[in-house]
Amino acid sequence: MSPRRRLHPVARSAPRRLAELTPRQRHVLELLVRQFLSTARPVASQAIAVEGKFAWAPATLRQAMNELEELGLLEQPHAAAGRVPTDRGWRLFVDGLAAPAPLAPDEAEAIEAVLARSARDVEELLAQASRLLADLSTQVGFAVAPNPDEAELAGLELVHLGERRVLLVLSVRGGTVRTLQLELVSPLSRGELERVARLLGERLLGRTLGEVRRRLAHDEALVRDGAAALVAEAVVEALSTARPPGVFLGGTAHVARHPEFREASSLRPLLVLFDRGEPWRELVAGDDEAGLSVTIGREHGRAEWAHLSLVQFRMPGPGDASIGLLGPRRMDYDRALGLVDFVGRRLTSLL
Repeated sequence: MSPRRRLHPVARSAPRRLAELTPRQRHVLELLVRQFLSTARPVASQAIAVEGKFAWAPATLRQAMNELEELGLLEQPHAAAGRVPTDRGWRLFVDGLAAPAPLAPDEAEAIEAVLARSARDVEELLAQASRLLADLSTQVGFAVAPNPDEAELAGLELVHLGERRVLLVLSVRGGTVRTLQLELVSPLSRGELERVARLLGERLLGRTLGEVRRRLAHDEALVRDGAAALVAEAVVEALSTARPPGVFLGGTAHVARHPEFREASSLRPLLVLFDRGEPWRELVAGDDEAGLSVTIGREHGRAEWAHLSLVQFRMPGPGDASIGLLGPRRMDYDRALGLVDFVGRRLTSLL
């Protein structure tokens, strides 16, 4: 599956596909990108000449680089320096990749074995996925848990634990189960609990958990029934205090490997992301379409994220769950796409 892209308006003359470049321009762009990936330094024409092992005249090579710069695909960080890819240059390069690079069979088997051991616990599974992606890529791995308010309630059970203690078991579409312990104001018998559970199921099944919250407080059939109202009040309180869906991170120490994050101005936005869960929803937001996508630099739409790239796999179904890699624009996209695609597909089947 080819990565989706989110582009800002570009100049009419700017190419949108590698095929729109001349063979020479395309070859020089690819060589420069790969050289920059390995060195993290602006690339001069001499370095491309050595890497490319071709007999072009220096003036011809410089002309090709000048043309790429005029097309908005390369830029010079400062005078007398070599060139680096722009966001547009990275985009053309990424979109020109044939497909996510396949993983080696032994690596794929090892990933599947690790994930299978955590398959019974959704949070542990997502945490494990973020660590795996980080360890295998030397980037920051992340997993954003589904938003439970958007999940559809598929099953509901009330389990009598004591005089006033009840275990609420909620099953949502897709197989995820949440359990909440309720403390009732007044005791209810097992028989009353069973009747209330049937009534709650009739009124709530098939609705999202966000709708369930509202209906518990305002549904007349529940409000008029004393026992049901008692349980509903406890459920609303438990749902309001339940821990919100998490963001799981792995490999945050990998940022020290990348020279792009040595300056405080570039490191600070990452630290905010590591410290707070809220910005991740905006960072990974995109189309509702599930699958693999890449967002590069200014495509994020926020100035503080313009030096970052995001490779993510958005999992199907409600809740905006996704996993992926976050790093500098200078990322090994071949490797990143292959890893994220494989882990994303495996997680989708497990969840």
